[in-house]
Amino acid sequence: KEVHPPIIVSIGVSNFELEDMKQLMENPRIPPHIYQGNAWALFHDPYLMDYLREHDIFFQAYAVMNGILGRRNESPNAFNILSNMSRDLMATVHSQEEGTIFTEATVLLAYFLHSNVGVIPRAASSSHQRENSPQALSAILPHLTTSHIQQLELAIPALMKGEDIHISVSFMNALSSPIQIHWLNPETSEEVLVSNNIHPGSVEVQKSHPGHRFVAYDPERSVRKEFLVDAGYGEMQHFMVEL
Repeated sequence: KEVHPPIIVSIGVSNFELEDMKQLMENPRIPPHIYQGNAWALFHDPYLMDYLREHDIFFQAYAVMNGILGRRNESPNAFNILSNMSRDLMATVHSQEEGTIFTEATVLLAYFLHSNVGVIPRAASSSHQRENSPQALSAILPHLTTSHIQQLELAIPALMKGEDIHISVSFMNALSSPIQIHWLNPETSEEVLVSNNIHPGSVEVQKSHPGHRFVAYDPERSVRKEFLVDAGYGEMQHFMVEL
């Protein structure tokens, strides 16, 4: 009796290291079509991701919700990017689909789909089902802009690592005398000293947030310069203190 080998249309692999993938792809009868791995790899294992793209292997991510949104308390500024974006997109779309809502999870899933990455979300409640729904994702995807994607590619890795994001502001002293830098408290107008002595020609960098104001003085306080931070998170803004 003739024995026929089983017909295999496609296979998938999970959690292979890069060297494992290279060994597998040396002479495969059926190359893998799907690679399932931790969402971490999308941002922190570029060599593996490049290899999968080069061989047209679809990446399917797990640990998306818990692995990213689970560290929101450690990365509040990064999480706020997703929160603000979900509200802005909800206002923009004005979805008429009953029960459709946009949340941080919806924005996160939309980013992965936009990046041609499969996602395995769990839905522990009806609210999860609504925010993960095809209706919500199909409504939000056409409205993701280049700016949105850039912000998400800053916020998501920070959330993964539990590290928050800031704006870096540099102060260049172009005067002939030292300067002091004060942060201006928006609620009390109190000037809080953050840098006591920047020498002429020197530069100092501070972490900041959008909308913060700083004031620079010379030792005699004959020179007063005020600066407004209007950069976005992850960006750097340069200020020169001069007459």
